[in-house]
Amino acid sequence: MANTKYTSEEITVLKGLEAVRKRPGMYIGTTGMEGVQHLIHEIVDNSVDESMAGFCDTVEILLNEDGSVTVTDNGRGIPVDVKKGTGKSALEIVMTTLHAGGKFESKSYQVSGGLHGVGASVVNALSEHLSVSVKRDGFLHKQEYSRGKIVTEIEKSPLDAAIKNETGTSITFLPDKEIFKNVDYDYKKITDRFRQMAYLNPNLTIRFKSNFHSSIWPNNSTTFRFTGGVESYVRSLNRSRAPIHQNIAAINGTLSPDDSKSKVDTPVIVDIAFQYNETFQENVLSFANCIVTPEGGTHLTGFRRSLTRAINNYGKKNGLLKDDLKDVSGEDVREGLMAVISVKLGEPQFEGQTKAKLGNPEIESAVTSLMTQQLSEYLEDNPNDAKSILEKAATAARAREAAKKARDMVIRKNAMEGGALPGKLADCTEKDPAKSELFLVEGDSAGGSAKQGRDRNFQAILPLRGKILNVEKARPDKMLGHAEIAALITATGTGIGLEDYDASKLRYHKIVIMTDADVDGAHIRTLLLTFFYRNMPQLIGDGNLFIAQPPLYKGVKGKSSQWLYSESEKDGWMAEKVYGKLKIVGTKDKNIKLEKAELGILASNIRDYIESYKGLESLDIPSPVIEKLITDSELSELSFDQPKNEGLPPEDPQASFDDLIEVDPEETEGEPENNLVVEEDIPEITHNVEGFEVTKNIFEHPTLNRLKILYSELGKYINEESFDIFKGDESISSKASWRDIPYLLESNADNTGVSIQRYKGLGEMNADQLWETTMDPENRVLLQVTAEDATAADELFRKLMGDDVAPRRRFIQTNALEVKNIDIA
Repeated sequence: MANTKYTSEEITVLKGLEAVRKRPGMYIGTTGMEGVQHLIHEIVDNSVDESMAGFCDTVEILLNEDGSVTVTDNGRGIPVDVKKGTGKSALEIVMTTLHAGGKFESKSYQVSGGLHGVGASVVNALSEHLSVSVKRDGFLHKQEYSRGKIVTEIEKSPLDAAIKNETGTSITFLPDKEIFKNVDYDYKKITDRFRQMAYLNPNLTIRFKSNFHSSIWPNNSTTFRFTGGVESYVRSLNRSRAPIHQNIAAINGTLSPDDSKSKVDTPVIVDIAFQYNETFQENVLSFANCIVTPEGGTHLTGFRRSLTRAINNYGKKNGLLKDDLKDVSGEDVREGLMAVISVKLGEPQFEGQTKAKLGNPEIESAVTSLMTQQLSEYLEDNPNDAKSILEKAATAARAREAAKKARDMVIRKNAMEGGALPGKLADCTEKDPAKSELFLVEGDSAGGSAKQGRDRNFQAILPLRGKILNVEKARPDKMLGHAEIAALITATGTGIGLEDYDASKLRYHKIVIMTDADVDGAHIRTLLLTFFYRNMPQLIGDGNLFIAQPPLYKGVKGKSSQWLYSESEKDGWMAEKVYGKLKIVGTKDKNIKLEKAELGILASNIRDYIESYKGLESLDIPSPVIEKLITDSELSELSFDQPKNEGLPPEDPQASFDDLIEVDPEETEGEPENNLVVEEDIPEITHNVEGFEVTKNIFEHPTLNRLKILYSELGKYINEESFDIFKGDESISSKASWRDIPYLLESNADNTGVSIQRYKGLGEMNADQLWETTMDPENRVLLQVTAEDATAADELFRKLMGDDVAPRRRFIQTNALEVKNIDIA
């Protein structure tokens, strides 16, 4: 029973950084992988703030093998002098006090991503160990902390004469395992974030290397530096799409508080670029002070409204909107739009420390004022581009009207109140959506088994006949005329599209794609994922979409049986059952001993290694070259970048924010963009290895990378060369080659009473088996569908499911050697 007393004694006051350790989610969002990576971004954002202020042009990030992170910049360095009235150094205050820093006043930072002033101190509080080194005023200042508390006083030592004028800050921290149970990092997510920051800060160099991800060596380091800003970013994002007009629209400018019309209290820099392509989707990335705002905010609202208004005004003025189409809606205008919106302001109002949405109301009017003038000028100056944009918007508007008529025929808005549902839907009796599940199954056969095996109290079944329409290639009106898609929309009850989707009307909070474990099943699953991603993205964002994982095999030995859900699980089970008496011992190194499940893993890796090796040989790469690329550490970081022009003097960093925002654009006009490459004018960089010219495509080939990873697992066995194999106490092979191990194990395996059954179709299972393995909440495995990187997801769907054949062909050619299972009819 709870204590009924409630007095001042029950009030707890958390001192210093105790509150951060007590409730870390309030400051970094989560204690999962995203939270661990958020610590990196907090420190890097501080370095980028120095860049935006004009005092830093290089940031280096090193992810160490033990999971610690080192971030180094060449900014001014955190102040180390004693702050009046506190008796503490500025460094100690910044690292140990919430809401302390140089970003609350406009003297040191006119703009900053770390407004809250909690970044460094929160990282300190959540780190098992943190050390900071500051180069400033000719001295190196070092201090160490642990879990937010000071371990050592500041140690001061003079810098060597050669570097006495250098400045900067270096912070190394190790996330605390008491807070983060699993310290892990996603290399791709981290590099994508750094790439964005480099685009948003022209001429800032960001170097990243991860020794933590040694398994992806040599592709575990990268450097970013771009000169073209957001225009280059849009050009890069649109590179593999088909732009419908040549010139990228660029809107940029600065609003000053001295201008009464601007209605801003601090300087605001707006930098926007956009270009349309032939796709049907909108792709807009928005940033505030280089912080990505996935939920948008006032800068995005201002952009969208101004874009719609400007295009409608231009269309009416120039007679491009016909009588049957008075105007185009915001949804029409945004079809096929690729845009990057970046604003930099003095006092950003983010929603929470994770900064998902910008809330400053004055930014909407700031963006609108610049867009209204400059976009009108762009349309007038580029009539051919303007005509292409208007024609696309008009086509989208007519298609939207056709789709609306089709939608009215197939969507029953009152599904929750007992409206007509698809006849093939076997509904559940549960009326609470939070407790209900909908299984989308492939064909009538699987549908029959699923209907018989389900728990009808909370599980509904919707069989889908054949393969649904590929919506990546279809207009909305055609999509809505497809019977299976119409049934799917009606069954879910939400409607589709950004404007019509209503999450409150979702009839099932778990929608599960359950298809066969073969090529056709994978294709149907991909088509369904394409439909949901393009038409119900919020369903994915809310975590309502799942993929069922039926077993691939059933292993039987004697009277015992086990369902096996993956190839590795099958290999492990087989090794336990049939290799039970076998043992492998190194001929030279007797400490190498393997048995049971270890033998299955070893045999599987050797087979994979030999197949991958043969795959590379099929590309006419000589064996000695393959060996050298796999084993020689000196070849781990071959560079295929074009040599830079070292004769140009480095640019001086901006002295202040005012200098930064008043750069004359004519000074950089006509300069070539670093990231624009004209293939025929630049010779390909190659490296001679054993008399063979290694190209970038060979060096980065997925199969070569797979071999390097496998070698890291198998190297000691390959170098051992020979092994003795025993069955019980009996020697069955002496000095056997590592290559022969899979064959020898199979030849001497005890297969008595052992059988493996492969399940490709759900219809092959009895109803009780389907329930036991795939539908029972107590036993099943479900994969939740997420799309955390919307740009990457859009790119992949367009590449694999779109009209353009060339990117899909390149993808198949690049990854052909990685295919392990092919169904041939």
